[in-house]
Amino acid sequence: MIDKKTKYLNIINDLSEDIGISRDESKSLVDIAISSTDLRYVDYEQLKDEITTFLVINIFFFNL
Repeated sequence: MIDKKTKYLNIINDLSEDIGISRDESKSLVDIAISSTDLRYVDYEQLKDEITTFLVINIFFFNL
């Protein structure tokens, strides 16, 4: 089983690669998203999907 720290680092790396932003920017996005959440209950795969969806929607609307 993968520990929470590894999952945290993996989501930062995955978002950076998938979206094409720096790891620092990915880290900021993840940190903001989990800032008001109890870390014991974070589902990192769902979080990654939600961040990606949020960015895609916002990029689409800002390009109209």
